[in-house]
This record gives sequence, structure tokens and C-alpha cells, in this order.
Amino acid sequence: MSRIKTIAKKLIKIIILTAIIIAVFTAVINAVVILSTRSAVKDYEDFEGHYDCIIVLGCGIVDNSIPTDLMVDRLDTAIRLYESGAADRILLSGDHRVDDYNEVAVMKTYMLEHGISEDVIFVDDLGLSTSETMERAARLYDVRDAVIVTQKYHLSRAVYLARNYGIDCVGVIATGHTFVAQPYYSAREYLARVKDFFLCLVF
Repeated sequence: MSRIKTIAKKLIKIIILTAIIIAVFTAVINAVVILSTRSAVKDYEDFEGHYDCIIVLGCGIVDNSIPTDLMVDRLDTAIRLYESGAADRILLSGDHRVDDYNEVAVMKTYMLEHGISEDVIFVDDLGLSTSETMERAARLYDVRDAVIVTQKYHLSRAVYLARNYGIDCVGVIATGHTFVAQPYYSAREYLARVKDFFLCLVF
């Protein structure tokens, strides 16, 4: 019995040590992503300059017709940026894998209803992740420098990925609503930064 207890104690120590190593490792990666992009993350009031494109990242719709509050904040911020002369075109990127879920169509309709000319709006309906959005923006839409619009918790990773694909960029924080699910968003983003950090090492 004593031998079993000894083995069990060793296993517990190994598990605890492994958990500590993983926790420290993920914390370091998050710090690298956040600190390396900190100077490029701006409040709307602090933004200045002119860029090739404003990139708006999709984040959900309701009944295939209504943007979520997260999306509304991003779209409203992008509209303000465009109207202030931040860029000459807007790239809307989102999910349209099936007919009854078309993020970019809802995003575009919102833009048109708020006075943005259709001529300056481009849509990428296969922006299924932040990484795919940035890769396709550079490869298919020839974006070389951009203003990225999303919520603060998401901006560091978005900027980090855009730079990885050769896009010179700043991120502008989309504000407006307060979200009760913010702890969940932040926790998910914590893990996503780790995933995309390694993705950037490969691509």
C-alpha cells in the first residue's frame, strides 16, 4: 500500500508541475502578443493617419438579418473612421458558409443604411477566423496597410496576425456596449492567442 501511495504522490507532483509549466507558458505567450502590439492598439480619439483599408471583423448575427451588439460596435466605429478619412475602402470579413447565415451581407446592409457608399465596400465571405481574414486580406484583397476594428480584448491578436501576413496596421477599439459575457470572451481569447502564436511560427 505504501508503494502505491508513493507512486500516487509522485504522479500528483508531476501533474501539478505540468499544470504550472503550462500555465506559465501560456501566460508568457499572451504577454508576448499583447506587449508586442500594445503601441498599435488605439482608442478612437487617439487614432491618426491614413491607411489603405479599414478591416471589420465579423462576430455574429441574429436571424440572418440583425447584427449582434458586438458587431454593431465594430461597424459604428468603422463608419466613424471612414467618415473621418482614415481610409478609402472598407473590407468586411465574416462567415457565409451556408445560405441562412451570411454575416457579411448583414454587415454590408448596415453600412449602406448608415450612408456608406457601396463603391468603397468590399466583402470577404470566407473570413472564418481572424487568421483567415488577415491572410485573405493580404493575398486576395492586396491590403498592405490597414486599420483593424474590433473589441479591445481581440485587438492584440488581430494586429499580431495581420503583421504576420505582411500588413502594416493599427487597431482601433470598438466601443459602445457592455457585455455580461465578457469574462467568457476574454478567457476564450487567452487560449486563442496561444493557438495563433504557434500558427504564426508556421505560416
